Amino acid sequence: MAGELPEIFARVAGLLLTEPVVDRAVANLAQAAHESLPGSVGAGGTLIDAQGRPTSTASTNSLVKQADRLQYDLGEGPCLTAWASAQPVRVDDLRYDQRWPKWAGASAPLGLLSCISVPLLVPDVTGSGALEPIGALKVYADRAHAFDARSEQVLSLLAGPAALILSNLQTRERAAQLSESLKGALHSRSLIDMAKGALMERLQMNERDALQVMINRARTEKLLLSVVALGIIEPAADLDPQAP
Repeated sequence: MAGELPEIFARVAGLLLTEPVVDRAVANLAQAAHESLPGSVGAGGTLIDAQGRPTSTASTNSLVKQADRLQYDLGEGPCLTAWASAQPVRVDDLRYDQRWPKWAGASAPLGLLSCISVPLLVPDVTGSGALEPIGALKVYADRAHAFDARSEQVLSLLAGPAALILSNLQTRERAAQLSESLKGALHSRSLIDMAKGALMERLQMNERDALQVMINRARTEKLLLSVVALGIIEPAADLDPQAP
């Protein structure tokens, strides 16, 4: 396994660096984790916000998806513990592990007996050198004691650079979403200003009255103000200035 690690890391880094979408990058990471640990029947990756809510999740099969979903619904389990504690968590035999009784009981029918969850850690924003968990990477097995300390080390090493790449992807994605939101807001503002000007010229009214006409129409017809504005600007629009 030691000799394979550089190849695994290079492949995972290549997959993540060429993937522009966070959800697909998490899915690639989960698949790589599954393939990297013998005995694994499936793996998953989860990005978690500061309130403990999953924001991006991926799993290699339905068993992992169900096991993870139970953790989120019940608010307990190895994945959430690894994230909250910023420490790896290993379960050797779920039948005798008492740390998460609700999750263990609910997931027992799935036949998963052991797992490893490791946190996805990135430097915190203060620059203090501390590490902040942004999620967790986990693998599951259907037999007890499927993983050992070496397996835990491999998964932790895999999670290290992956967390940094995923964090950068998240930042880029949020910036892109913000940019689109700003573009939308600016476009709406421009439409409204153009529509006000059209009404002021067409109906010989001041700016305040023109805006009030648009607001009244938006309320009456339950439309966005920008939609009303677009209707005014279009040649076919016919807006009654006396509309309530």
